[in-house]
Amino acid sequence: MKITQIMLTQGFGGAERYFLDLSLALADLDYQIQVICHPKFQYKAKLENHPNITLSPVRGYGTWDPWAGHNIKKQLQEFQPQVVHTHLSRGAWLGGKSAAKLNIPTLASIHNYIKLKRYQYIDIFIPSTLDEKTFLINQGIPPSNIEHIPHFSRLSPVVQPRTLPNDPVFIALGRLVKKKGMDVLLQAFAHYLQQGGKGILKIGGDGAEAKTLLDLSHQLNIMDKVTFCGWVDDVAKFLKQGDIFILPSFDEPFGIVVLEAMALGLPIITTQTQGPLEILSAESAYFVPIQDQVALAEAMKEATHNPECTYQKAAASLNLYKTQYTFAALAPQMQALYQRAVNLT
Repeated sequence: MKITQIMLTQGFGGAERYFLDLSLALADLDYQIQVICHPKFQYKAKLENHPNITLSPVRGYGTWDPWAGHNIKKQLQEFQPQVVHTHLSRGAWLGGKSAAKLNIPTLASIHNYIKLKRYQYIDIFIPSTLDEKTFLINQGIPPSNIEHIPHFSRLSPVVQPRTLPNDPVFIALGRLVKKKGMDVLLQAFAHYLQQGGKGILKIGGDGAEAKTLLDLSHQLNIMDKVTFCGWVDDVAKFLKQGDIFILPSFDEPFGIVVLEAMALGLPIITTQTQGPLEILSAESAYFVPIQDQVALAEAMKEATHNPECTYQKAAASLNLYKTQYTFAALAPQMQALYQRAVNLT
C-alpha cells in the first residue's frame, strides 16, 4: 500500500515526534510512504535514507498559502497514494483539500482539541484519547467517521525499572512555554529542597520561557541544584540521565514524552491533565493537581521516601507500555484503518 503522511510544521514537539515515528514504523513494515514535510523540518534527515520513504518537501507559510496546496497536489499526483494521513491543522487543510481534488481518502490524527474549520476535507478522524473522541462527537462529527487509536513510541522498553538512588535526578522535558508548567516545577523543587529533600533537577527543552525560568531559578536560590540542558536531540539518551520523570503541564492532550518515560522504566509524577489521566492511573504514577506547587513537592517527597512503592508504580507503567503503547501493539489497528480508508473510494 502507498500512504502519504503530511506534516508542514518545522518544530519537533509531540505531534512531530509521532509523525516521524509513524512514517518510519510504516516504512519498516514495507509500506511505501511518501513524507510531505516542511523543507526545514528539524528531523528530516532521519527520513531521507529509508528505502521505502519518498521525501517530498513542501514549504507552507500558512493555511492560506495557495502555492503550498498546488505543490502538495502535484506531489500527490506523482506518488499516487491510496491514502493520505495528515497531522495538525495546516496539513489537514492543505493536504486534505489537495487529496479531495484527486479523490484520495484522507485521515487526520488529532493531536489537540481542534478547530474544525480546517478539517473540512477529512474523511476519518483519529483521536489519540477517548476524551478527544468525545470532543469530536460533541462538535458534530459522526462516530462512524472517528477511529480512536492511541499514540505510540518506538523506544525499546527496558527489562525492568532501576532502583531509586538516595540522591535522585528529577528530570523533565518539553517546550519551555507557559502551558508546560516548568515554573511551577521550579517552585515545587525549591519547596521540596526546603523540606529536606535530596537530589537535583534536569530540564530539557527550549522556548520563549527559557530566560524567565533561568531568572526564576536564581530568585529561588536553587541554581546549584538545577541544570537547564537546552534542546534535546536524543530523547532516550536524555531521559536515561534521570531517576524520576516529572510532567508539570497545565494542558496535555496526550503526552508522547510520558510514553517515553514509561518505556525507560522511570517513575512518573504528572499533573492531572487529559492524556496522562487516560494513559496512567494511581497504580502506575503519582498524580497532582494542575499548578499546585505544594502538591507537586509533596509527590516528589513521597516518591523518594517510599522507594518500594515508587518502583512498583514504575514497573506497572513499564508493563502498560509494553502491552498497549508500542507500535507492535497498535499496528493492527492502524493497518485495518488504512484498509478501511481505501475501501471508501
